[in-house]
Amino acid sequence: MSPEDAVTWWTAFGAIAQAIGAVATFAAVVVSLWVVMSERAMKAKGSAGIRVSFIGDGTPGTYFVGIDVLNIGVRPFHVGSVGWRTGWFSRGPQAFAFRYAIQNTAIMLNHQPGLTIVEPGRNQGFYTPIADMKAANGEVSRVEMFGRKFPIIGRAPIRAMINITGCKPLMVKVSKELAEFLRTGDHISTTAELPRRGDA
Repeated sequence: MSPEDAVTWWTAFGAIAQAIGAVATFAAVVVSLWVVMSERAMKAKGSAGIRVSFIGDGTPGTYFVGIDVLNIGVRPFHVGSVGWRTGWFSRGPQAFAFRYAIQNTAIMLNHQPGLTIVEPGRNQGFYTPIADMKAANGEVSRVEMFGRKFPIIGRAPIRAMINITGCKPLMVKVSKELAEFLRTGDHISTTAELPRRGDA
């Protein structure tokens, strides 16, 4: 190898090494930004179902429609409201389109005006007595919102909706028991005498 060839080879090697170093630096920056953004992102899990509360003196429990949200991130977030979404699609025929409703705060327990702050690792519940919710929902509005049903595809899916400031609403699948109550307005606590705990 001539001296000129050696110089050319080392020049090419240096250029390749520089390019690889630049790519590695860029990748490190991207990964660092991704880690930071992931840690800063608001993360939440939710659930929705029928809850029951017992006083402990043997009297029948009180039933509630409950929407719960758990902060699984490292930053607090603010819940502006909770509600419902029914339907199949965001676009298309109105008969199949999403429909939305905000839960009536006037009948919710311990509701405070304004945003609700949920700290990291904490759970926040939004509860409405079933009897109050049934009384507040008229037959026509209930069927229009929750009662859609079509041959083959069946009933409209129901999701609880948790509106968190700064991100898309969190959609949560509701329990079968809650879905049935929302569609029919009927629940054992509003249609029959509740059994006492311990009864056979």
